[in-house]
Amino acid sequence: MTNATVPLALVSDNAIVRSGLAHVLASAPGVRVGGWVDSITALPADDPPALLVLDLYAQRAARLAPDFWELRPPDSRIIALCRPDAPPNLPVALRGGVRALLTRESSAAELLAAVQTVRHGGLHVGAELLGALLSQIAPEPRKRERELTAREVETLRWLASGLTQAQIGARMGLADGTVSTYVKRLRLKLEAGTKPELIRRGIELGHLSA
Repeated sequence: MTNATVPLALVSDNAIVRSGLAHVLASAPGVRVGGWVDSITALPADDPPALLVLDLYAQRAARLAPDFWELRPPDSRIIALCRPDAPPNLPVALRGGVRALLTRESSAAELLAAVQTVRHGGLHVGAELLGALLSQIAPEPRKRERELTAREVETLRWLASGLTQAQIGARMGLADGTVSTYVKRLRLKLEAGTKPELIRRGIELGHLSA
C-alpha cells in the first residue's frame, strides 16, 4: 500500500487553512487529496481516507479524550496540527490513530515530509512540540520531596512579610547561607522562580494567608 497512491482528506474549521493545506499537499507524491471538510464527522463513511490531516486548533486539549479519536474513520492515520503549548495527550492520541504532530507554523516541507513518513508507517513529531510532549511523560516528583519542613514554612512566611534573607537569618538564628539554602529549596519544591511566585504558590498550598 505504501507504494500506491493513497487517499488523503483534510479537516479544518478554517476555510483558509483548508485551502492552504490542499495547495501544499497537491504536490505530495503518492497521495491523492480527496475531501476537504470542516469537521471530522463530515468525512464520508463509505470512502474513508487512508491519511487524514486534522487541524486541532479549534479544539481544547482537554476535550481530546478517547471518544474524540473514535470519530475518525477506522484505520485512518492522522497527521494532526495542534497548538505548540497545548498538544493532545500523547498516549491517547497514538491509540486514536495519530502518527504525526505538527503546528500551523510548521513549514510546507515538514508537512510533506510528515505525510510521507506516516504514509510509509512511521511517526513524526515537530521539534516545537517536543518540550510540551516530554513534560506529559516526565515523572512527577514524589509527594514527600515537595513537602515543606517547618523551617522552610517559617522562612516562606518571613519572606512574604517582606524581610530580607539577612533579616530572616537574624530572626531565626541562622547563617545567611542556611537561609539561602532554604530559599533555594522553596523555589525548587514550589516550582517558583521569583519571590511573587513563591508567595502565590504558598497561598495556593495554604502555607500563607491571602
